[in-house]
Amino acid sequence: MPVSHPPPPFYVLLAHSPLSNVPSGALSNTLAHPVVQYHYADDSPLSIFPTHPDENVLILDYDPVSSQPTVNSISDSLVTTGLMLEEAPGAAADDSKVQRNTSMFVIETTTNDQ
Repeated sequence: MPVSHPPPPFYVLLAHSPLSNVPSGALSNTLAHPVVQYHYADDSPLSIFPTHPDENVLILDYDPVSSQPTVNSISDSLVTTGLMLEEAPGAAADDSKVQRNTSMFVIETTTNDQ
C-alpha cells in the first residue's frame, strides 16, 4: 500500500522588508500574493528563468518526503531571508468539499541593494 503524505500548504504569501529592517528581525506587515507557477522535475530548467528584466523568480522546493521545504531567489535584485509555515486565517471556513492543507507558506524577502 502506498504511503500517503499530507498535501502542501494551499496558500503562499510574500512578506517584503527593506534591507535596513532585516537585522532586527522586523517582518513586514504588508503581505502580497505571488504568481505561482508549478515546475516539475521533468520540465525544462530554462522555463524558470525570468522572462523580462523586472521579473523576480523565487523557487520554493517542497518535497512531501523531505523534512524541510526550501526557498531561494534566482533574481539579482531580490533575496530570500526566511520561510515560515503559518496558519491561514479563514482557510478552514472554505466550504468546498476539497481537502486542503489550511496552513500557508510566508516567504520573507528583501532587496539586494548591491
